Amino acid sequence: MNLNKIANFIKAKRKELGLTQQELAQKLFVTEKAISRWETGRGTPDISLLIPLAKILKVNVSELLNGENDIEEVIKYDELNKKFKFNFQFKIIILFYILSILTFIIYLRFEYDPNIELNYFIRLTLIIIASIFIIIGNLIYSNNYVEKLEDKNKIKRFSLSIIFIYYIILLFNMVIFARYNNINSYNLIPFKSMLEILNNNNLYSIVINIFGNLLIFMPLEYFIIELFKVNKFILNFSISFIIILIIEIMQYIFKIGVLDIDDLILCTLGMILFYIIYNKTKDNYPKN
Repeated sequence: MNLNKIANFIKAKRKELGLTQQELAQKLFVTEKAISRWETGRGTPDISLLIPLAKILKVNVSELLNGENDIEEVIKYDELNKKFKFNFQFKIIILFYILSILTFIIYLRFEYDPNIELNYFIRLTLIIIASIFIIIGNLIYSNNYVEKLEDKNKIKRFSLSIIFIYYIILLFNMVIFARYNNINSYNLIPFKSMLEILNNNNLYSIVINIFGNLLIFMPLEYFIIELFKVNKFILNFSISFIIILIIEIMQYIFKIGVLDIDDLILCTLGMILFYIIYNKTKDNYPKN
């Protein structure tokens, strides 16, 4: 079976019908990159797409497979298709997943060892690195293996789900699980804590307690919008506020932090700012 002949045939028939790669992709509900792979011989259409592809190109499957309509040739095509899914790039994807898991395990090892003092920024960096490995692995997979748009969305959701788990564990470690303090205090006076921190002129405290509280829940806002599809502002704001309030109350009940209304204000404000900026960016982003 000559893959180059199949690739050239698809390309020639597409051009003959006056279709662009994007238009053909839209008709098949696949990615434009999938069409490009087929036409360059770097990939083959999934066997489930042969009939719809042949119909759009106004040929039959036999012509699409260079006149080979024998059942054995179709089986050979299916086996050849599978080979593309277990090549060097596939091994690279597995490597990135392994690196992500190992980085996350290292983070957990450092986080729960009382003999190791892990800086706030180092903890954050380890989770970011673990997340980047997942993103890169999924990008390679999407760009080289995924054909259907539906599958591409599933891969994106899968990627977000893993990163969400990483983030939630990081978040709860920072505010609840990995704390060893015995604090039983609260502040219900708005801006009192913020003013005290600013008056102390301690740059590290300002970054951690003010900017840290503004930024730490922004990723959660992203997951609420993209992973859980909560786009309405009122519902989004209510969820954000309740989550932060519960965390603040838990800190007070279990004596692992101060129940501080300023933390509630800053964290909620950070999520609202992210919601506004993110949705504004999406609205201004050119649609295909």
